[in-house]
Amino acid sequence: MSKTDSTSRTPASSANQTRSVVVPVYGEHPETVSALVSDLYDAGWDEVVVCADDPTPNLEARLSTLAEDGRTAVSLSDARRGKGGALSDGLDVATGDVLGYVDADRAIPVAELDRLYSVVESHTAAVTVGSRDLEGSCRLSQTPARQWLAKGYRSLARHMTRVQIEDLQCGAKAFRAEVWEQVSPRMNEEGFAFDTEFVARVHRHGYEVSEVAIEWDDPGDSSVSPTRDAPDMLRSLFRIRRSLRGPIPTADRDDKLSVALITSHPPNRGHLAEYGEELARAYGQRDDLDVTVLARRMDTAPPVEFRRGYEVRRVWDRDSFDGASALLEELVAGDYDVVHFNIHMTYFGNENVHRFIGLVLPPLLSRVYGMNVITTMHDLLEVVEEEMIDENIGLVEQVGARAATQLLLLGDASTVTSKEYLDILTDRYYSKDVFHVPHGTFACADGGVQQIPDPFRIMVFGHLSPTKDIETVVEAFEDVRAAIPDAELYIAGDSHPGFPTHRQDLENAYGDRPGVHFHGYVEDDEMDAVWQQSSVVIMPYRTCTGVSGVFQLAKTYGTPVVSYDVGGMRTSTVETGGAAEFVPPGDASALAGKLRSLWTNPDRLHEMAQQNAEAANAYTIGDTADRMVEIIEERVLP
Repeated sequence: MSKTDSTSRTPASSANQTRSVVVPVYGEHPETVSALVSDLYDAGWDEVVVCADDPTPNLEARLSTLAEDGRTAVSLSDARRGKGGALSDGLDVATGDVLGYVDADRAIPVAELDRLYSVVESHTAAVTVGSRDLEGSCRLSQTPARQWLAKGYRSLARHMTRVQIEDLQCGAKAFRAEVWEQVSPRMNEEGFAFDTEFVARVHRHGYEVSEVAIEWDDPGDSSVSPTRDAPDMLRSLFRIRRSLRGPIPTADRDDKLSVALITSHPPNRGHLAEYGEELARAYGQRDDLDVTVLARRMDTAPPVEFRRGYEVRRVWDRDSFDGASALLEELVAGDYDVVHFNIHMTYFGNENVHRFIGLVLPPLLSRVYGMNVITTMHDLLEVVEEEMIDENIGLVEQVGARAATQLLLLGDASTVTSKEYLDILTDRYYSKDVFHVPHGTFACADGGVQQIPDPFRIMVFGHLSPTKDIETVVEAFEDVRAAIPDAELYIAGDSHPGFPTHRQDLENAYGDRPGVHFHGYVEDDEMDAVWQQSSVVIMPYRTCTGVSGVFQLAKTYGTPVVSYDVGGMRTSTVETGGAAEFVPPGDASALAGKLRSLWTNPDRLHEMAQQNAEAANAYTIGDTADRMVEIIEERVLP
């Protein structure tokens, strides 16, 4: 950089503020540059910084002459710095109170640039940008291809930067000097995307940006090619979006972190609905988070609902391409610092294509849109019992599930509720940003029941599907009832969404058996009574692909558990604390014997109840939320 001492000059628009303007030059005729510099000084500018890349000898000689007047700074580079690189160099050395830049081709009259500076000097806005699109007629001189490229870029740039101005790329801008001081350390773009990145960053820092319609005459000799440069411009938008992630990097920021939580939520009765509600509630109790749950649309619930500590927005539909698109649109358009997917592998639909599309959303948001994404994975195909894989899941589904798992891991971070899952993802998928965050018990944990209810009430709780062996439970219960005549079997839960008639089919088959009761879905206000009146809960899972929420509820209410001895259930108890008795899957005789022996051994029932109650208080859903925030701050935010 060669620079002479600037001489002070009072600009035409202000008696107290000095003006500097940077002019990037590449391939311009020396006379054009010289005339522009002269016009700028005549209009009242104090300093002009000319940054020329690969100048011709004639241009270099002309710029040397301009620098002799003591007001013009000149930066020459034999290499191509790009528009952004040249502007960064020039703005770094500019000395004015109000800075700005203008293209060297004189497509923008100096009088129009003066209007932009005047807005800043009047303290109306910290930044002003010229716009060729506010009045809709400036681009008529452009070719249809260039108009199409400009329109597409504008639309996508607004979408990805969340800056709702018409023309981010106009080559005329003005701003206070301290604005450049704040954003320059984080500027990365060296090419034509410099304009877009600059506006996006000043907007992200909270500066007021004013857009002013200007006259503009396309000179027709732009070096931007619609066919050659369009892919680079698209890639630059992705880079900018990713670089803008996270809180504004200022020391005095005290805003809450805005979190979008994608999860099932009541009154939806799908998997994880109660867990999603409790997690949202735990997030909402924190002073540093602003939580929005993005849930499925429901005919029985309003589109927007304000809960205690958080907001629920019901914006998408399961098993729907439009539903997935609606969720994506909400996430991209919303001003969220972090997106937390709290999901299982079948969360987005019953059909594999919809499941896969939904599971692509986390890596799409992270890798393409540059958003901060963390995913909690509640199940994995690898922990399904082998006989269940052979019977129900074909080779294509297995490959698809593993591919979806690999895609999910492309987000910024992932969490699992089991150490076993952590080992699988680390060993088989070579993923590093995966963390074990225990499931946590619900906030209603009360230290457990002091007395086991009498008569002997055996409960099965949760969604009903072929993975719960109700048939064997009924057979075992009839054996128990022969020995304990007042025993009851209470089947609490509705059909799994993937098997909508399953509960009714079971009720038709067993509802008239003595002592057998079907309750259906348990509402929030019924939960305490249903659990506290149960002597023991049976977990007859043929397979368990995730840490069981039912077992966490059993710990919450201090209820003894009898479970099928499958791998997932061992994980749910041994890792998360608590107690359970295990029986071989599908063995009615063993199940009946275990239930009878527990009822005749009240000390063991009370011991299990106490162990579960103590485990409930050891790690709550609040602890889960605290750990999630730690991971977000340490590994997700830049």
